[in-house]
Formats: sequence, structure tokens, C-alpha cells
Amino acid sequence: MRTLDTAGMAAAVVFAFAVADGLAPVVGAAPYDVLARQVPRLLVTRLNGGGDRGVRFFPFLGKIDGERTFLRLGAMLEPQALVQLHRQGDARLLCDGMLRSGFLHFRVVDAIDQRVLADHELPFDPCRPLDALVRLEFDLMGLLGWSGRPQPAPDLGGEALGWFLVLKDALLRREADLADPADDPLRPARRCVELAAANAEVQELVLAFAAQLLRAGQQRAEVAVLLRDLAAVAPATTAACERISALAQAAGDQALAATTAARAAALEPQRSDLVERAAALLFRLERHDEVRALVDAARARGVASEAALAQLAAVCDRTGDRAGRRALTDELLQRDRLPVPVARLVVSFLLEEGRAAPARDVAARALVEEPRHAMLLFELARADLLLGATEAAARALRAALAAGVLPEVEPQARRLLRLAEVPGLWSGSRAVEDALAANDLPRALAVARDLVRRAATAADAWYLLGLVHHRRGNERRAERLLRRALRRDPDCADAHNRLGILLLTRGALQDGHGHLLRAHALAPHDASTRLHLAQACGLLGDQTAAALHVAAAERLGAEPSLVAAVRRSLPPSA
Repeated sequence: MRTLDTAGMAAAVVFAFAVADGLAPVVGAAPYDVLARQVPRLLVTRLNGGGDRGVRFFPFLGKIDGERTFLRLGAMLEPQALVQLHRQGDARLLCDGMLRSGFLHFRVVDAIDQRVLADHELPFDPCRPLDALVRLEFDLMGLLGWSGRPQPAPDLGGEALGWFLVLKDALLRREADLADPADDPLRPARRCVELAAANAEVQELVLAFAAQLLRAGQQRAEVAVLLRDLAAVAPATTAACERISALAQAAGDQALAATTAARAAALEPQRSDLVERAAALLFRLERHDEVRALVDAARARGVASEAALAQLAAVCDRTGDRAGRRALTDELLQRDRLPVPVARLVVSFLLEEGRAAPARDVAARALVEEPRHAMLLFELARADLLLGATEAAARALRAALAAGVLPEVEPQARRLLRLAEVPGLWSGSRAVEDALAANDLPRALAVARDLVRRAATAADAWYLLGLVHHRRGNERRAERLLRRALRRDPDCADAHNRLGILLLTRGALQDGHGHLLRAHALAPHDASTRLHLAQACGLLGDQTAAALHVAAAERLGAEPSLVAAVRRSLPPSA
């Protein structure tokens, strides 16, 4: 036999009780084997008073048929055997007992000289097993010389108490790394929820057992159902809601995690950590109205954090409320300090609105705290480019790429770096794109020609000239220019993409498809290339691949109207 880890000073050691042979099970009560462990264990908990006063519990462990498990003693051990077993050289008292029909035989032994200090029998009802705790606690406090009064018996009884003790024993098994022999390990937890979900000790025990199963990677779906049942009937306290939310997320039930997190935040809206976590979980599930209500409640109390306001701004962005997003962005600009994730979001909104100067200020302040934050460096570079500071932008982009920007951003960062490194290339490319956006094709052509003369070695300049000619309907000239761009830089994703589109319209399906595949390989997160690939696959008769590309473009945030148009252009089987 051996014990669990009982390191530390020990004023007393309380052993698991022995159980007399032939005791019949009692309906509505925990099994005697469970009572033999859990009654002394609860005694230890009461004596330690929620802390550690040096009282230890000693369950008997051993092997049966080669498997470690709890051992059942049919008789109390001799005092010298208890001294040899407990392994606590500084222990003062050793306590053991034996359950018999209708009573408990309890004994206290001096750990030094092995004298029996107390030896008496108490009435014991398996349906009311905790009634004896008050007397046992009183006796031991007296022998230890402790002052104070014993705690009252726990407010739990009947069948609920029986299942509570069974669940405590099941948790003890798992904490001791012993096999659980139950066919349905969660049954005691479910019964506890059904019978006494309002009891705080029951809630804590059920959640602890659920956490143990999740840590072991077991029965995630069943644990999720249990947590839903508990959340539906247990009184809503902040602590319980927080714990249920965290466990629900671990169990894969994101809806319950968000709902209980929101419930916790509603109970204590002054706690920014609760509001932020709930808002983030709700946002992921697109429960935008609930995010608004949650953050607005915190704003009304003047306790909305920067992260909560940013989450609300993200809701406005997602739902197309540009006025609301701008108002929240302006509100965040008034804050003295923005956390780095919030600063990045604010910068992205400001850049989208063309407000480069405040965007650069926010990014620069945040980079003081995290100077190697790749995405902030990238946003700083975008702001510098809009402000015409191309050399500063190039420095920031090199630093961003060295620090490791997100994979979906890397192609864009490398393209911007190419534009920033060649004098005049950035401003010229912007001028071409502005002219195209205004459908001023003569102006676009003039600017693109001038750009090629000034930056003849840059593939992007030739790409832009090819793009303008394609828009003007000069397909053969556009093809020659795009191929010239690719001779200067075979990895120019934009040139591959545009050339692929051009070739498809001319019926060169295989060649066009090849260029689009290359563009996708160079910029795998580009939604427009995915849509063009879908069209190419549709024309080649591969409807399955076409449908996959459309779905991927949709996930990447392609314009919904474009997605719908491409879907309509494909045969029904796609």
C-alpha cells in the first residue's frame, strides 16, 4: 500500500476508514467504500479550514489484478502499522476508523508513542453520513489544542448528498491517476445537477470534474451537454458563469461559452476583462446586437475599456455602420494609451478612411511598446506611403518582413516594398490606379507611359501599362507588356493574374489557367485570383474545383456581389 503525495508538515493524519464485511447497500446513500474515503477526507477539509493547518488525508492504494486502485480494508490496522504507513515524521496524531452497521468506530493514536488517545463509537447513518463530522472535528480540535467551534454540517442531504460523495470519490480517483470503473463517468455529475444545482459546493465539484475530463481529452461532447444543463438551472453568479464559459470553450461549445461569458459580464460590468472576453466571443459568432448591448452598458457606466470599444467598432465595420465606426475610432483617439491590438485595429480603420496622419501617430506610439510588432510596422509603412514618405515606408516594410508579417499580408508587403524602393514608382502607381478608378483611360495611359520611362527596370511599371492597355481593349499589346513585366520579375503575382484573365477571354484556357495558378501560389490569400481560378476551372469543365475556389474566395472576404456573379456563371452542378 502507498499514499498520495502528502508533502508538508502534518499535525494529524486521517486514514481512510475500514469497512466491515457484509454491509448491505443502502438505497439513496453512497456506497460504503465511498463513505470510507469521503467522510475522513471531508473531516480533513474541515479541520484545515479552507487553508492548510497540517491535517492530511491518507487513502490506501494498491494493486488488484495488476491495476492500481483504492484498497478496501476489512479491519482497522494496529497502531504501529499506521505509524509505518503515514510517512509523516512530524505528525502528532493518527486517526482511523471503521464503518459498521449503524455506527462508526473512531480512533486517535499518538504518532510518537502509539498510545490510543481516543477510541469510541458514534451512531452512523449512511443516508446522513456527515452528521458525525461535528463530533469528530470537536474531538480532534481538542486533542490538537485548537480553539474555536466546529463548522456546522454541510447543507446537503438525502440522495443529493449520496451522489455528491460519489462524484467527489470519482474526482479523487482521477486526481490519483486511477482508472475509473464506471461505464458512465458523468452520471454522478448529472445527478448532482438534477438534484442540487443551486448548491455552491455541488456547482464547484461538478465543474472540477468536468475540467478533469477535459484536461484528459475525454467526453468533450458529453461535458458540453452537462455544462448546458448546469447553466440552465444553477443560480447565475459571476464565478460560476466565468468557469462554465471557460470549460464550455474547452469543450467546443462556443455558443454556451459566449452566452455565459455575457452573463458574467452583465453581473459585473465594471470588470473590463469580463466585458472584453464576452464581446470577443459574441463577435466570433456574429451575435452583433449582443456585443452592442454589452459594450453600450459598459459605456453608460463610464467603464468601457479600449478593447471593448474596439470590439464595438469592429461590429460597426462588419455591419456596414461606417458612421458608428468613425465615431468610435475618434473616441479611441482621445484615449491616452491604446493597447497594441487596439492600436492596430484603429490604424487599419484610419487608413481605410484615408486619414494617414493620425494613423501614423497611433502606429508610432504603439511601436514604442512593441518595436518589432510586424503588423504595426506594416501599417506604419502604409501610412508613410500615403503621406509620401517612401524612404521611411521602405524601412518599415523591411523591418515588418524581417519580423514576420502574417502570411496573407506578405505578398502585399513585398509589392509595397518594391514600389517604395524605386523613386517615383509609388506615386506613379497611385496616379494610374486613381485614373483607372475614375475611368479616365487617356490619363491612365499617359501616366503609365511616363512611369515606364522613369522606372523601366520595375516589373510593376510594365504591369500597370499592360493593365491600362487591357482596360482599353488592346489585348495583344497588353499581353506583350504583361509578359515583359514577368521577364523582369517572374514572381509578379499581379502580372500573372492579369495575364491569366486576358488569356481566358481569348480562349487560351490552359495557358490562362497556368498563370492564374502561379498568381495563386504567389498570393494564396488573394480573393480575386480565387474567383478568376473558379472561372477558369468552369471553362475547363472542372466544376468541383470551380466551386471550391468560389467558396475559398468567399471565406477570404471577396465582394459578395462578385461571388454571386461568378456562381451564376458556373453550371448548376458546381
